[in-house]
Amino acid sequence: MSLSFPNIPGAPGYRKKRPAKFKYPKPAVVLQPRTSTQLQQGINLIADAIRPTLGPQPRLVALERLLRTEAPDILDDGAAIARRVVEINPRGQDVGAMLLRQALWKMHLEASDGASTMAVMYQVLLNEGLRYVTRMECNAMLLREGLEKGLAAVLVALDQQAAPLAGRTAIAGMAAGLCQTDTQLSAILGEIFDVVGPEGLIVVDKGTSLNLEHEYIEGTYWKLSGWMSRRQVTDVAQHRTLFNDPALLITDLVITDPRQLVPVLERCLRGGVKRLMVLAKELSDAALGLLITNGQAKTIEAVAVRTPKVSEMDRVASMEDIAAMTGGRVFYSAANDNLADFQVSDLGHARRAWATDSLFGLFGGKGDPRILRQHLATVRASLPKAENDNEKKKLQERLGHLAGGTAIVRVGGATASEVDTRTTLAERAVKALRGAVLGGVLPGGGGSLLAAQSALSGLPVEVAEDAIAYRVLARALEEPMRTIATNAGYQPDVVIEKVKGSPPGYGFDARTGRIVDLREAGIMDAAHVLKLALQIAVSGAAAAITTDVIIHHKVPEISIEP
Repeated sequence: MSLSFPNIPGAPGYRKKRPAKFKYPKPAVVLQPRTSTQLQQGINLIADAIRPTLGPQPRLVALERLLRTEAPDILDDGAAIARRVVEINPRGQDVGAMLLRQALWKMHLEASDGASTMAVMYQVLLNEGLRYVTRMECNAMLLREGLEKGLAAVLVALDQQAAPLAGRTAIAGMAAGLCQTDTQLSAILGEIFDVVGPEGLIVVDKGTSLNLEHEYIEGTYWKLSGWMSRRQVTDVAQHRTLFNDPALLITDLVITDPRQLVPVLERCLRGGVKRLMVLAKELSDAALGLLITNGQAKTIEAVAVRTPKVSEMDRVASMEDIAAMTGGRVFYSAANDNLADFQVSDLGHARRAWATDSLFGLFGGKGDPRILRQHLATVRASLPKAENDNEKKKLQERLGHLAGGTAIVRVGGATASEVDTRTTLAERAVKALRGAVLGGVLPGGGGSLLAAQSALSGLPVEVAEDAIAYRVLARALEEPMRTIATNAGYQPDVVIEKVKGSPPGYGFDARTGRIVDLREAGIMDAAHVLKLALQIAVSGAAAAITTDVIIHHKVPEISIEP
């Protein structure tokens, strides 16, 4: 009989264990058929994690936090869930998972909605397509071409079903689907979009109360601007400067010498200008003193305001927008413009202008309406060409400024976490509603996608792969409705058959379990969201189907970005 001792310091026979040596992942080249298998497994893993979030009766996904003592995050947003997935083992599956993750985040950035719809269609397209390819029934590249032909036909069919979204009630109904159980938020957004329009500036900010609050501001305003001296405040109670019928000098010059302003003030005085706002990049204390002195002497009431900017390019864009709204000329530092050339006709004019220490606002710009419309059209045409979400956001803000309608939504809540969640939801809903009002809406709940199947039946079949591609795409168009029915606890096959036997425009209401007129029930999807979801799903699945090789680096670069 022998005694055994624990392997701890001081015990008989203790041996110090050496720490395990870290093994770097080995580089590898993965070929078919393992490539498709591993990609498929990774994509299915992400898609299955997101699938429960689709529909008005979604299941939830719990994400464990790094600290086990904290409660998990409970999410029902497909893009947010995928964003939290940083790495999956084994590495081959990780490549597939990251393909779908990137597609989900692209969907989120461009539309703020529809990520789960895109994911379930992506999954069906991949699984059904690979099933035919691996059984050697079709060529992957020809299948891809067939999917692209079918996609074009389905997009046309969706356009034919689209209808405009207008009126407070209709917009609020659309918002209800985006805001889920937050009825107060959906009602407020319905009112706001009806008042300021789809191109109005809608600001979502965190509030201090328990409830949602909103207000409308006459005209528009810019952040990162405002007066340069407290001595120029005219409304002490509101801590702001307010001018009625002001003239505006618009420039990004740095005015260091007060003599630079002398010709401006002299010509304004001769031209009968009573109130002047000088928008400049910076003024020296001496230059500010000249303006203040003239104001105190009642010669010309003047205030210096910082030109709005985030970056230098934003500063130029802001000046151009203000000039178009007010009819003024911009004096550019980059063009070596000089205020000695100033004429009274170079001034812009507005019914009212105001400034605080961090904001500058205009109401009733008196610029030429034709020039303003041309400027609006130029900015609007730049929106589809924007290369990233940040650029799109800035262009949308510029459109809001030029349109002249501004609304602020202040989001409150009982806890900081609730405020953050509602703020994110409000921002997503604003973006999705803007697209719906501008691009129209389709019957929701997967109804318009199911109806678009008919567009595939009459397409010409040039090669055998075309017929297979149309079958695969038709099956994918059913998947959103199937998933919604499953998540709500209904039999998807039964639901699909009932909808196919119903009149056009009818579909499944997962909240009641009935087949209803989708438009009358307020079940709608933004047309641009559904079309984008289908495009990304087809493009992503086709790329995965035609991928033959995976190359693993020894130590892959780690990034949390999609």
